[in-house]
Amino acid sequence: MYIEKMSLRDIAGILIGCFILAIAIQVVLVPAHLLSGGVTGIAIILKYLTTWDIWLWYTILNVPIFLAGYRFVSRRFVVYSLIGATALSLFLALLKPLYLRIDDLLLAAVFGGVLAGIGTGVIFRCKGSSGGTDIIAVIVKRFWGYNIGQTVFASNLLVLALSLITSTIELALFSAIAIFASSQMVDIVETGFQSSRTAMIISQKSQDISSAILNNLNRGCTYLPGIGAYSGVDVRIIMTTVGKTQLPRLKEIVFMIDSQAFIIINEAIEVYGQGFKKKEADF
Repeated sequence: MYIEKMSLRDIAGILIGCFILAIAIQVVLVPAHLLSGGVTGIAIILKYLTTWDIWLWYTILNVPIFLAGYRFVSRRFVVYSLIGATALSLFLALLKPLYLRIDDLLLAAVFGGVLAGIGTGVIFRCKGSSGGTDIIAVIVKRFWGYNIGQTVFASNLLVLALSLITSTIELALFSAIAIFASSQMVDIVETGFQSSRTAMIISQKSQDISSAILNNLNRGCTYLPGIGAYSGVDVRIIMTTVGKTQLPRLKEIVFMIDSQAFIIINEAIEVYGQGFKKKEADF
């Protein structure tokens, strides 16, 4: 039976990530009148449309989200997320007197977005979240495999559309830039800077190619059985995963051995195992 383990290291990382995220929101984005997106953005919009305060809307919106996180992710993730949401609220209050005045809206959007993405990415790497759409993004990743940054960005597009009710198109567009920059940084920080590629190689010289990959690239290979639909010939398809920087060398090796080889290359978001990332616990 798998037992969820909590660690002080994860909690410390969540606190650091929340502090960075709070700086991005309170010190950079808010003074520039830009949205940070997510449930907070929805709560701000609802506050303008009703008489209820932001914190009340934020709490109401987060209740079903946290219940979904407990049901579909894990108890540890919900506990970590509660810590993250509480810490973010505290840091936002403490940093309220501070602000970084950046007159250039584009610079504020990019800098604030990158900083917010770094903070959120650190929180995710520590298996937690700051609540809101972060939890939804983790659920989507677990069941459908979409990157966390992609899901957060898609949900924030809805927030931007709703923001037109209370904001100008210009500020909404600059907010979109900040959200896009944030979503890109989330994926980089959460999955790491290492980028890998998985190649499927079809060749009649599969034995020679696999030997060259093993000896020259020090990467493992797997044979997959296949049959040519047109020729009806049995083939052994080579599947191998290499680092992004090894990809040119891989193609050179393959085409030196067989100039008629057929190669399919896909981006591998995460790779665990010998020669790549060590196995670690999910959310």
